[in-house]
Amino acid sequence: MNDIYRYNYFNNFIVPMTIWRPTLANSTKPLYKQLADAIEQAITNKVLIPQQKLPPQRQLADALGVTIGTVTRGYNEAERRGIVVARVGSGTYVKAQQASVYLSPNIAEQAYDLRSANAPMGLQLEMMTSGLAELAAEQSTIKHCLRYQVEDGLPHQKESLVQWLSLRKIHCNEGNLLFTSGGQHGISLALHASCLAGDTVLAEGLSFPGISIACQQQQLRCIGLAMDNDGITPMSLLAAIKQSNPRVLYLTAQFQNPTCTQMSLARKQQILAICQQHQLLIIEDDVQFLPYQDKLPSFYQLDPQNTIYISSFSKSFSGGLRIGYLIANTALREKIKLALRANCWTLPPLTIELVSRWLTNGKMAKLENWLRTEMAERNVILQEVLADFEINYHMHGYNAWLTLPETWRAVDFVGYAEQHNVLVRAAESYAVGRFPAPQNIRLCICAPESKQQLRAALLILKQCLLHQNMLNEPVL
Repeated sequence: MNDIYRYNYFNNFIVPMTIWRPTLANSTKPLYKQLADAIEQAITNKVLIPQQKLPPQRQLADALGVTIGTVTRGYNEAERRGIVVARVGSGTYVKAQQASVYLSPNIAEQAYDLRSANAPMGLQLEMMTSGLAELAAEQSTIKHCLRYQVEDGLPHQKESLVQWLSLRKIHCNEGNLLFTSGGQHGISLALHASCLAGDTVLAEGLSFPGISIACQQQQLRCIGLAMDNDGITPMSLLAAIKQSNPRVLYLTAQFQNPTCTQMSLARKQQILAICQQHQLLIIEDDVQFLPYQDKLPSFYQLDPQNTIYISSFSKSFSGGLRIGYLIANTALREKIKLALRANCWTLPPLTIELVSRWLTNGKMAKLENWLRTEMAERNVILQEVLADFEINYHMHGYNAWLTLPETWRAVDFVGYAEQHNVLVRAAESYAVGRFPAPQNIRLCICAPESKQQLRAALLILKQCLLHQNMLNEPVL
């Protein structure tokens, strides 16, 4: 095996490009399968190591005296066996070994994943371990929670959430409140209670993909509305109402996902007036993390009778917690409760008990303050590294919305960044229906485990952005 070397522009070190020349077995087995066997044997014997690039197909074909088609089929067979991975425009690489079945492939391959808005880990482990230990010592509580429960949770659990929300100027009573299994569950329940198959739901043109999925499952038509720097525009809302007679308007107005805009109070009042005039119910999704000090009055605060308010602790604690809640007027809440009963009957009371205790003993507030500081520091890093690019963000938000240079299309850039071990999402992933997606990508700066990893990921991303993308071949 001979090595030639090339300079790695993005990581500033020299890496080998392998000129690997296997010996094919003298057998009746097809040549492409012999090649796949040779690749597998070389990986087993550590001749080829994880993330090592295989030779270009034409070069290996010449060396072995076979056709390019044979090498292509051999590489494809090796990929089918799960031992190599082909990267578009880059080549074929030995697949990284997974450290654990519980780790995602992206983590195992040491890629910087900026795709998912996960809460940074700080106080959560201590909260969970101490909380579980406290519960384990209370056999009477565990015994009570092991029984079937009513759909809307235990009285003291609801009371703790009502008090928590009142401190954040969201006033409701226990009769308006329901626990859910996260925000997505809340969206599905709200649609079940407010729509029938065939109804139309309006949403921001770029929105959380969960609304499109929920509408598809319930046979609802979902239409995306035009947006500006303040959220959906009144004109687009009026036009959609006239054309489609919608039942519901779904919004992520507090910290818009994915564009990171925050709808002003004046715009909310305009949108609310239109919805009231046309009897359009608002489903307000406030799942994205933002400290309560940074929030503007919600649609629910402005009109609790015509708004279903949805939130969750998945973003402020952990995605695995799966405890959320929704607030609605009494009539809607009863319909939603029936939908919950039909969906899952009730929710796990032990998990809700943990959350209710954290709300009462101040640990959730302490975690929120820690996240506020952590995200402020991460957003400073974002500003420092990508200062030369157009970015929309909030100082304490999890996400950033990056406008790409004119030489890039978003889908192409996602693939190019992945080749350099940074994973991001294009605006196309958030487009509702056929809404035209801009050339933007969403960055989840909360996702890396540390601020050092975030900086490293953004530095690679910066070099990718500076690369002048060109077409591989002329288009005639």
